[in-house]
Amino acid sequence: MRSPRLVSRTAERARLHTALDGLRAGHGGLWVLRGDPGVGKSRLAGALAAEAADAGLEVLSGRAVPSGTPTPLRPLGEALLAWLRTHEVPDDRLLAPYLPTLARLAPQLGAVAPDGASSVMLLGEGLLRLARAVEAPGMLLVIEDLHWADPETLALVEYLGDNAREVPLAVVTTCRLHESPAANELVTALEWRRSAELVEIAPLADEDVAAVATACLGSAPPAEVVAWLQRYSAGYPLLVEEMLADLHDAGVLAQAPGEGAWTLAGPLPVLVPRPFVRSVEGRLAEVGEHARQVATAAAMLGPELDWRLLAAALDLSGTEVAAALHELRGQRLVVPVTAERFAFRHALTREAVLTGLLAPERARLAGLLAAALAEGAEGAEDHLRLAELYEAAGDDERAVALWLATARDAIGRGALVSAGEALGRALARCEPGSPLETEVREAEVEVHALAGDVPQALAAGEVLTAELAGAPGRLAAVRLRLARALLAGGRWDEAEAMLAAAAGHDPAAEEVLAARLALGREDDVAAAERASAALAAVGEDRPEIACEAWEVLGRAARACDYVAAEDAFEAGFRLADAHDLALWRCRLLAALGSLDLAARRPVEDRLVAARRAALDAGAIATAARIEIELNLVRIRYLDLDEAMAAVDNAITMMTRLRLPDLATAYLLRAATHGLAARTDAMEADVAVALGLPMDEGVRAVGVPGHIRSFVALAHARYDEARAQLGLAMTHHRRSPSMPFSLRGFWALLETALTGDGAAAREEVRTGPQANSPHNWFALRYADAIALGRSGDAAEAERVFADAEWGLPGREPWPELHARFLVAVAAARDGWGTPEAWFRHVLDGLVGYGLTEAASACRVAMREAGFAVPRKSAGAERLPPHLQRLGVTARERDVLVLVAEGLQNKQIADRLYLSVRTVETHVARLLQRTGAAERGELAAHLVPPTA
Repeated sequence: MRSPRLVSRTAERARLHTALDGLRAGHGGLWVLRGDPGVGKSRLAGALAAEAADAGLEVLSGRAVPSGTPTPLRPLGEALLAWLRTHEVPDDRLLAPYLPTLARLAPQLGAVAPDGASSVMLLGEGLLRLARAVEAPGMLLVIEDLHWADPETLALVEYLGDNAREVPLAVVTTCRLHESPAANELVTALEWRRSAELVEIAPLADEDVAAVATACLGSAPPAEVVAWLQRYSAGYPLLVEEMLADLHDAGVLAQAPGEGAWTLAGPLPVLVPRPFVRSVEGRLAEVGEHARQVATAAAMLGPELDWRLLAAALDLSGTEVAAALHELRGQRLVVPVTAERFAFRHALTREAVLTGLLAPERARLAGLLAAALAEGAEGAEDHLRLAELYEAAGDDERAVALWLATARDAIGRGALVSAGEALGRALARCEPGSPLETEVREAEVEVHALAGDVPQALAAGEVLTAELAGAPGRLAAVRLRLARALLAGGRWDEAEAMLAAAAGHDPAAEEVLAARLALGREDDVAAAERASAALAAVGEDRPEIACEAWEVLGRAARACDYVAAEDAFEAGFRLADAHDLALWRCRLLAALGSLDLAARRPVEDRLVAARRAALDAGAIATAARIEIELNLVRIRYLDLDEAMAAVDNAITMMTRLRLPDLATAYLLRAATHGLAARTDAMEADVAVALGLPMDEGVRAVGVPGHIRSFVALAHARYDEARAQLGLAMTHHRRSPSMPFSLRGFWALLETALTGDGAAAREEVRTGPQANSPHNWFALRYADAIALGRSGDAAEAERVFADAEWGLPGREPWPELHARFLVAVAAARDGWGTPEAWFRHVLDGLVGYGLTEAASACRVAMREAGFAVPRKSAGAERLPPHLQRLGVTARERDVLVLVAEGLQNKQIADRLYLSVRTVETHVARLLQRTGAAERGELAAHLVPPTA
């Protein structure tokens, strides 16, 4: 009897071919094949997978298996592991951050990500990135038997359905209609919001039943057989196959020698053919007692047969089990999976065996299997199987203990939904008021707290309050977990009350949480005091608490003392590094990198290192926040194309993964649009950001102070910048802990534009963040202007020179505007060398492409009586091929001299530019042309041939 290929299903196949066609065009989606058992879902999915493989697409395939509490993400693990046996992971920078998360499914990918709470969405995003990274034009993922899937797999399928449209990943799942309410609710919801295409698989029409029969037999059966199948198979391909096998085994259907015609050797049954269950029962009746025992015990275990476990449970020798498997294989009940593993031929086969077991027999077999499995049990999967077996055996106490172990295993993997379901199974069988029930409820509180479900955590914790009255230590541990959840939710008063109720049992943990509470309430002094107390309590004995305390100390100090904040973050980082605390290491390194944003010449070295550490640890949320801070560096140097691409990617990732700081990402994109003079796009992103959850300090200080003023400053709208900074300062006085690196620029603008500014300078000098480098240099510029205005030219020049001490690295554009304001004042008040300063500023503004600001600088030079350098002829003298690359007229001047072989110093002297500005132009030319080195630039002076 042959395994039939797919026949007919023309309409269904046509709909599924759109999935393959879409992959070739770079589009994916989710298709759900739904129907009754045996109707042909798997056959259709398998045919599609074969076609995809023949078309050069990557194909991954896995299936869910029936279990009371299924192993989290088993279908995805099976699919990825099988694919990795014959494939290498692409070396792709967009995929690399997700490999630690995908390592949950395939350990060979490296270290597993520690931040498992959001891992379902991260896994989904990792699969989307994998589909983009493979060399094939697309990827097909087949997930069979979705009705048996665990909650994490269902959540992952939902994520892929919602997000695969613009990615070359087609997901095809099979699902039974009435098997799982959860799966069917998901399918209905996805179809309703057009995130999935539902393909209902109906029974075969009569002509298709005939085609299946012909495919099974290799040639057409007698007409009587076809009519019999059409009458009794109900159009189910699986029953057609099984019924033909029964006829053949009974000798009723025979084939002439040499694969000749099929003939009837006897009368067809006049009654309805045995349904599938009776067919299985009949085959079991043909085997020996040991084989029947092996089959029934194996059905209790699952779809795959562990022959060693069966031998131990049934007290059979290896030889006896091997003989039993041989008999079962002969009856087409089991098939070999590997040399040592067997599985039931079809999921329905196992179900048919189970239907023949009475309750006492099920309990007896479950007890035997549990006893055998318990001897060598280790790991999450064994805990889950044992829990189910002891539950089936009626041993509630052991079942509860193992459901609790299963839940703890799931918590460790971040599978919080599965952990909750396991705890639910445990609670259903707990003896009320028993110590074991209390342990289960403690774990329940932990799950809700980790999931950030504050109301559920509080409800579960309330139940425990009375029960743990006699165990104050355990009750305090529960309350501390609840306090952390409340702090994460910003519920300060409730967190404070919970901490007070837990007082006295874990002083160090209480102190560090109290420090976080004070930080949340913007009481930096109290935060520092409590964090210091936590450090004094633990030293380095509990490094996680010490790292958290150092982080709080740094955040508390950041508002008033840049240097002290750096010292605290450094201490925490060293401790995390010494104890190999990956997540704390990248968090503290990111905190250090954020301080570099306040530098006069911001650098990204520590932020890049922090991002790498976060990606290595699989901490995607932390990496996303670091990416935002890296973009703050990019916009200080007007690397707007790179900044826009990165922030677009961050917004997409944060939206998909439901990460915090989405409002900040939109504000950053708004600033990027504004710097590029796209005002409408800027205002649209600001509006989106203001409609999202946002810290009030960011709303009141960040929007006017870091977005609107920054954009106005870039385009030389100095009065507008001053007004926006003044608005931000009004709110900042109420929230002094809010980092605000433009306080110095506010004092500079107040001094330069109003003729006074003394109060502003004094407020910045004596206020928070005065020693932040970015605030300090702008404040000193303001001091120089005030001194020059008062007639003290020598002191003005000294103060300005002190603020101008040589700095390495590229000059950010805000420095140019600060120097422009000084040059205007110096020209008016008669001190310093304002003409040279104007020229330097003009070269820099032209190099950055800030045309409005450059025009303002030329006007100011004319008003001061200085000769304005001749404007280059501009774009009209640029060859079209250079215009298409985005090369400016000044960059073309530099390109010509580079082609002549001049070095940067020589070019600077020839064009009256600074060496630093020439370096910037050369770097931009390399970027725009794609040249690998300086020597390749000359070729771009020649227009390409058609």
